[in-house]
Amino acid sequence: MPTIGIAALVAVQFVSRASAHEFWLDARRVDPATKKLCCGENDCRRVPLKVAHVTHDGYHLDDTEETIPWSRVQPSPDGAMWRGRWGGQTQCFFAPPLGS
Repeated sequence: MPTIGIAALVAVQFVSRASAHEFWLDARRVDPATKKLCCGENDCRRVPLKVAHVTHDGYHLDDTEETIPWSRVQPSPDGAMWRGRWGGQTQCFFAPPLGS
């Protein structure tokens, strides 16, 4: 009986760790404006809330001094902000709905 419990615990850990990142690694997620793939294995990172600010034009990111237009903001799969960045610029941006 303890073996089943350990196996279940290990399975839950793998699912919870992989769920958000694998959302973008399915080779189908693309930026709605540029149509580029969102990210590779090491390209997506969580965006600290303190660096992202809502503006009239979209999200302004203090760390890269870029503004992600509303047309490129996609719904976050886990309620956190995520950015796929490669080639020196943000390729995809995910955020929770405003007011949530």
